[in-house]
Amino acid sequence: MTSLLSSAAMVAVAQPVFAAAQVTAVQISPTARGATLVLRTNGSDRPQVFSVNRGRTWTADLINTQLAMPGGRFQQANPAPGISMVTVAPLDRTSVRVTVTSSGSAVAGQVTRNQGAILFSMTAAPAKATKVAPGKKPVTTAAKPSNTSLRRTQAGNTLPPLPAPSFQAPLPTVQPQTAPAAQSPFSSPQPLAQLPPASATPPGQFNPSTNPAQSPLPAFQGGAPLVPNPQIKVDGAAYQPPPAVPPFAPNLLPRAIAPPVGDIAVGQVDATSGSIDLGTNERVPRLVLRDASAREALSLLARSVGLNIAYAPPQPLSTVQTSTLQVQDNGGPKITLDIENEPVQNVFNYILQVTGLEANRVGRTIFVSPRLPDTARSLITRTLRLNQATAAGASAYLSSVGASTLRSVDVVRIEEVGTGTNRRFVETRDTEIRPLEAKEGTAPLLLRGLSIATDDRLNSITLVGPPRKVEIATSLLTQLDARRRQVAINVRVIDIDLIAFNRVGASFSFGVNDSQFVNTGGIGLLNFGRQTPSFNGLSSTLNTGSTIGAAPAIFGGSISSNALGFSRDFLLQLQAAVTTGNAKILTDPTLVVQEGQQAQVQLAQEVITNIRQQVTATQNSTQITVEVEKAPAGLTLPVRVEKIDDNGFISFTINPEITRPDQTVNISFTNQGQTVTNPITLLAKRIVNSGLVRVRDGQTLLLSGIIQDEDRATVTKIPILGDIPILGALFRRTEKQQQRREVIVLVTPRILDDTNSSAFGYGYTPSREVQRIIDAGQR
Repeated sequence: MTSLLSSAAMVAVAQPVFAAAQVTAVQISPTARGATLVLRTNGSDRPQVFSVNRGRTWTADLINTQLAMPGGRFQQANPAPGISMVTVAPLDRTSVRVTVTSSGSAVAGQVTRNQGAILFSMTAAPAKATKVAPGKKPVTTAAKPSNTSLRRTQAGNTLPPLPAPSFQAPLPTVQPQTAPAAQSPFSSPQPLAQLPPASATPPGQFNPSTNPAQSPLPAFQGGAPLVPNPQIKVDGAAYQPPPAVPPFAPNLLPRAIAPPVGDIAVGQVDATSGSIDLGTNERVPRLVLRDASAREALSLLARSVGLNIAYAPPQPLSTVQTSTLQVQDNGGPKITLDIENEPVQNVFNYILQVTGLEANRVGRTIFVSPRLPDTARSLITRTLRLNQATAAGASAYLSSVGASTLRSVDVVRIEEVGTGTNRRFVETRDTEIRPLEAKEGTAPLLLRGLSIATDDRLNSITLVGPPRKVEIATSLLTQLDARRRQVAINVRVIDIDLIAFNRVGASFSFGVNDSQFVNTGGIGLLNFGRQTPSFNGLSSTLNTGSTIGAAPAIFGGSISSNALGFSRDFLLQLQAAVTTGNAKILTDPTLVVQEGQQAQVQLAQEVITNIRQQVTATQNSTQITVEVEKAPAGLTLPVRVEKIDDNGFISFTINPEITRPDQTVNISFTNQGQTVTNPITLLAKRIVNSGLVRVRDGQTLLLSGIIQDEDRATVTKIPILGDIPILGALFRRTEKQQQRREVIVLVTPRILDDTNSSAFGYGYTPSREVQRIIDAGQR
């Protein structure tokens, strides 16, 4: 046991030898925006510091450094607002890690080196302050430090002692005191530290005043403050202004999220070039050629299998790809081969491919040339009638991959003939045949050597060229001639009419001797005597034995005699009527629209919206021209289908427009001294522009917000009596009508199945009348 302890002690003593620097003391000072951590170090070498910010945790690793402190680590909780924990602990035998944890948002740190010390400036957003009960001490989790100063392990340094680290930054309490007239309002009970000159700091010591965050404020030059050093308390505790929030932008999303991508239809075409079939399985055991003529190499291989070679040199006017060829007299391009155990047929085609020579076998003879004449080439002709694609578009597509197209273009020329008064312009129309082909470049042109002719009347395209290239062009046109999809769009337009009609009025009658008074819905009648004048349909004899009747449904106009029943008793009738409306479907059509086309539904009636009169006066006569402008009033619903993709999504635009007559205005014109009045109609429009929207097959798009509100109030009263406060309600009638009309558009697209396996009908169920007509037509 003794030996074990002695060995452990030896290891503990020998451990500091491996590190170039040692951390001997730690000091934490709170600042306005966070805290400052100072590490005192010993050693000749400066330790390397690597810092990493991980959200709410900031770590710094000191390489080639050891922690020489009592307890082997340092830990302090809540050293400053916004920082919950600061830990300094050894990472391994030669590394020390500083960990700062924030209680709020992200924490940032900055490292500054000084003579014999390392300064860490930490900034963090403050967390919600925790209220500490009076008389209780904050809970600490760090090791208990010394009460006087932190110990040092090296006796050679003469650093001043550091105060014991506090485990929670105390809240400063400003006590009111009387200041002299020259005292600054920014002064504190303790004087601010003055910055000494740079040369005043002894070597080997750290001056904390060099931190820019703790620089003193300039002296105040004004007079005495009105209230010097006031004490501010919030909920009985001293108030401390919150530190400034560091300028960190929050992460809006945890990471970038790309929009979804659907499946893509892929079609592949074998674009390999054709080969010459030698009709043999012979192999080349070993063949080595250095800068040999391609013609000689082809002749050697052809003779080895019993075939002949006919070589034609390039013609002066031919178009030859000479960028990679080395032409020497009539021997063709040079080639170098080093081949072993390869079929003769493959080697023969390899030479043709790398030299760019054209070859065609006829019988036992192979024709070879940089550009074979048409009589020596193997050419075929194929005519295709396109179903969906246009011939012009298909020819332009094939020309982009190397084919040559001859187009017929009508050219219009306008020439000036003659001079002076005989000057005129003559128009001539000519037909020109213009070639359309891609220019040679670095991109591969698969259909080079293929000729194309088009016929717009039959929408056909003719391919002329080698069999392999005609086959490639046919495969490309098969993929290009796909059908455009169609969609059946059900558009349902619902007009919701919400009418709120409130009518409140009072009706009563009474009589005194031969005088009677009747009030019916704000219309009063006073009669003296037993007889009434016979006018406006009133009877001369009054019925005094009946009570008052019900108020008329619509007030106004002449008074019926049935409403004038008098009674000597005071009767009161209060009537209130509320009329509500409902919704109705204006139209419910189903439109079949092809991709890229537009359909429109219009339920409208033309009205005259404007009248123009133009008067043209001459010496002998005056001509009057009247123009009438008309516009549709009703529902107009255009639908345009932009795209139907392979994943069942439909992109379309829909712009419903509701137009109704608003009011009628009379326009007066003077015609031959007479004034003619013509009415015109002003229209009120409600338009919704959806823009380009995308929905899935069978989903319903709801367009709302086409709202029209009308509020009307009509008051009918007896003069003077109807204006009396409170009691005046008995002599007047109030009608309030609120009308709210909203148009809702429901759009449901469904992609039609155009394949041969689809059913003829699409779930259509005819009505009884339509079924009767269908049955009658089949008889």
